[in-house]
Amino acid sequence: MLSRTLEEHRAAVTNALAPIPPLTVLVGDAAGATLVEPLVATAPLPAYDIAAWDGYAVRAADVAGEPLPVAHDVSFADHGPRTHLPGTAARVASGMAVPTGADAVVPLVATDGGVARVAVHAPVRAGAGVRRAGTDAEAGRMVVPAGRRLGGRELALAASLGHPRLTVRPVPRVVVVATGSELVDPGRPGVPEATGHLIAVAARNAGAHAYRVGPVPDDRPTLRTAIEDQLVRADLLIVTGGLSAGSHDTVLQVLQDLGTVDDVRLALEPGPHHAFAMLGEEGARQVPTIALPGAPAAAALAFEAYVRPALRRMCGFTEVVRPGVRARLDRGWPSPAGVTQAVPVRLGLDSSGTVIASPACEPGDVTLAALGDADGIAWVDAAATAVREGDVLRCTVWDD
Repeated sequence: MLSRTLEEHRAAVTNALAPIPPLTVLVGDAAGATLVEPLVATAPLPAYDIAAWDGYAVRAADVAGEPLPVAHDVSFADHGPRTHLPGTAARVASGMAVPTGADAVVPLVATDGGVARVAVHAPVRAGAGVRRAGTDAEAGRMVVPAGRRLGGRELALAASLGHPRLTVRPVPRVVVVATGSELVDPGRPGVPEATGHLIAVAARNAGAHAYRVGPVPDDRPTLRTAIEDQLVRADLLIVTGGLSAGSHDTVLQVLQDLGTVDDVRLALEPGPHHAFAMLGEEGARQVPTIALPGAPAAAALAFEAYVRPALRRMCGFTEVVRPGVRARLDRGWPSPAGVTQAVPVRLGLDSSGTVIASPACEPGDVTLAALGDADGIAWVDAAATAVREGDVLRCTVWDD
């Protein structure tokens, strides 16, 4: 068994989870993927002054109480603005190009709706009802940075700029296999399987497509078959449970049957036993595989400690670490020497505005309920042997 610090193991896993190669896809198929190159407006958006509402394009100076002749109807078939005739009005719908020379759009409700001539019933100010060219984005402006996950807003910008395709890093497929012969789906007699649900959602929140499989019995042939079945669709495989020293725990043996394995004693509390494997034939496609403890709290904290940042990098994100704060502890506790300790904490402010952290459980005995009650995680450095009241620690803040 290898002994690793948290930093060493995080680096090993991160280096193995290489970003998925870029792919050019239709803009409608890019949702959830990360952008490879910045999206830059090559022309103003909108390209021309456009009408902010339905009405009549006019020169404000021409509106003096007398009805104006309607020179023409503006059409979306016009590729660019037409020239405005002084002393006239042009019927225009919201979003259409305002004729060159017109400086206002009178709303339809402020007119008599005339077809040949139109009477305007309200004062008109130059600029009213006109959205200027470049209002959404000036030419040359970066509107979406590289590494951004593409949602509806980003895809709308890309479509508005006329991009039919985008070059992205596809969303990784993460398969979470929950193991344990004692485990059952919730609602059936036995021990309810919870860790697989937790890790699948955590992977999804990190930016991946996640699929939960299981619970799968510890029986070696059954577990091997289940894992082999998932290697075809997985970019990353996460196995939960089955790492104890008992004869019924078979995860390490199955992983060794299928590839190369690092059996790791990790300097992390809670849950020190972990494994990392590359499954598949040498020279062929290999699937990185992470084995986490079966206890939900230990698996969740390990995911935060080293899986999430590596998975975010695999997705192609430039920001891989959650936001954090420096918080002052409201009490102290002993900490094991040489081990990074992860402690769920509640966060708040004191009367001076200082961020205060309070353990949500007894440090070293983390419960699933404490995770649900916490606002984040305080990380105690491996060099520390005790935490004292008033110490300031780095705290990860839940943001999903």
